[in-house]
Amino acid sequence: MTLAAAGTVLAQTSTTFSIKRDDAELVVTNRGLAADGARTIGNNRNCSEGERTTIVYAPAPGTVETRVEDAVLTSRLAVITTPDGAEAAAGEETLELTGDGVTFSRPGCIDERSPAGGPTVRLVQGKTSVTGTRFFLDREADTGEMSGPIALERAAGEGEDPLRATADAMEFAVGAQRATLTGNVSVVSEDRTTTGDRLELDEEAGTAILTGNPARSVKGADVLSGNRLLYYLDSNDVVVLGNVSGELDVDLE
Repeated sequence: MTLAAAGTVLAQTSTTFSIKRDDAELVVTNRGLAADGARTIGNNRNCSEGERTTIVYAPAPGTVETRVEDAVLTSRLAVITTPDGAEAAAGEETLELTGDGVTFSRPGCIDERSPAGGPTVRLVQGKTSVTGTRFFLDREADTGEMSGPIALERAAGEGEDPLRATADAMEFAVGAQRATLTGNVSVVSEDRTTTGDRLELDEEAGTAILTGNPARSVKGADVLSGNRLLYYLDSNDVVVLGNVSGELDVDLE
């Protein structure tokens, strides 16, 4: 990880940190202004024994931007911890993103946190945005976890309502650029409601795979269910991939 020297750095758009993973690089940038209370404190050895802590903080109207290829995560606070003696680009850092407000102690460590009033951490990828309360990428992990409640919105065509989904949590594979909603997944688009246990989103293909026991899709009187449903996000069509069952309302007149 490329880090600034220990101490406080006035927040500027050029204040960036790079976190390496096997197939991806996450670039954390402070987009706040020092005049608004933004601070960047890099490589601080005073906060936790055996670790170096980097704090990137940008209260409103600023933001902390974490970019990984075409996906962008935004938050108010980013905390990066690196063990002493960690090798460069070895993937030994952790990354935590939240909407917390913070106060600082004299050595430049976080003194107190004030949790945000609701989900404020946002992932934007293509037409899709997802909000949650906390994103955490562990050491040597390629998949980060966003705590819920999760709200997803995917933009539709002009004059059409967006697709919306809710879930308990989200996983984001940084290398594969793949978001997966988990736990009590519900998708609502126009007059179709689809529910399941997991939703794996392929933003580039414009599709999602929902799994459940069973996953279920209801549109008016039509009901489709199965262990796996293929959801075409742009057309709002659903195809059952396994253990098909359903009820269709057919007008024979």
